[in-house]
Amino acid sequence: MADTVLLQVRISSALLRRIDELCQEGLFRNRSEAVSDAIRMLLARYSHTSPEARATALYLGGRLGRAGNPEDIVFRAEERGAGVLEE
Repeated sequence: MADTVLLQVRISSALLRRIDELCQEGLFRNRSEAVSDAIRMLLARYSHTSPEARATALYLGGRLGRAGNPEDIVFRAEERGAGVLEE
């Protein structure tokens, strides 16, 4: 078994119901598997984006301060995607 850690998150009851429905349909064995799969998909999605696209997403999402600019953000391109799909 892979090294695992406990991650506690708060989500809406509506999201939890949808996750439970997917588990009941047999798409996932349990909630942990569903959440782990979703995190892997999210990491894979963003590991294939350019630094410019990431900066744009941060800016549009309000997570890049208005005083900042894309040149201020340091991206570790050599680490992109490393271990994203490993279990």
